[in-house]
Amino acid sequence: MTGLSARKSSASEAWAIPSAGELHLWLCRRETVTGSDQFQRTLLSRYAAASPGRLRFRRGPQGKPALAAPALQLDFNLSHSGDWLALVVSGGMAVGVDLEYCDARRDVLKLAGRFFCAAELADLQACDAAGRSSRFYDYWTLKEAHIKAVGGSLGRELESTGFALRYPVAAAGSVAPGRIVPLAPLAAEPAWYCLLQPDDHYRLAICGIAPGDSSPGLRGFELRPGGVVIERPLEPRAVSMLAAVTPEEDSL
Repeated sequence: MTGLSARKSSASEAWAIPSAGELHLWLCRRETVTGSDQFQRTLLSRYAAASPGRLRFRRGPQGKPALAAPALQLDFNLSHSGDWLALVVSGGMAVGVDLEYCDARRDVLKLAGRFFCAAELADLQACDAAGRSSRFYDYWTLKEAHIKAVGGSLGRELESTGFALRYPVAAAGSVAPGRIVPLAPLAAEPAWYCLLQPDDHYRLAICGIAPGDSSPGLRGFELRPGGVVIERPLEPRAVSMLAAVTPEEDSL
C-alpha cells in the first residue's frame, strides 16, 4: 500500500484498497480521536478518496454497517474496548473484528455457561485459574468476529458458534502460533481466523470469509495523533487454515 508510513499524511493523499488476498488492521488509542465514528470515517475516507463527510453507510438485516457511497469493492468492521479502537479493512472480502479488554474480575465461567458450546466450556474448565480468563477471551473474540463477518446476530448465535484452540507446548524461545479449528456447523465455512494480543490485557480476533486455498495476508497499522501512521508488526497468538478440518484431524 502506498502512502502509509511513520509520518503525517497529507489531507488529499489516497490509500490503495487492500488487494483480494490482503487485510489491513488499524489500531488507534481512544484519546487520539473524538470517537469511533471519526476513527472509521478518517480511515475509510482515504481508501475512498473522498472527504469523511461524503461517506454514506447502510446496514444489513442484523445491523452490520457497509459503505453505500461511494460504491467501492471494500468491506470493513469496527470494534472498540477500553483504551483502544480497531478497524479491519478488505478489498471486498466480508470481515469481522472483535476487540476486548480482558477484565480479570469477570466471572468467565458464568458467562461461558450461557454462551459457550460444550467443548469450549470443557476446555475453559480444564484451564488453571491463571489461564482461564485469557482462554475465555480467545473464544469470545473469535465468536464475535465470526458473527460480525457473516452479518449475524450476537444475541442468537454466540452459543452455536464454536471453536477449538490448540496451542503447542511452549519451548524456550518458541513463538509458534496456535491453531484455530472451527467446530460444526462452522467447519464447512470458507473462513480464515486470527487471534492477536494488540496490547497487554487485550485480545483481538479477525474473521475473513475467504473462499480459496490460501490464507490472506495481514498488515497492521496504528493511527497516532496528528494523522501520523505507523506500521505495526503483528504476531498472531493463533491462526486457522482455510481448509475445513475437525478437531480430531488437527495435528497440534
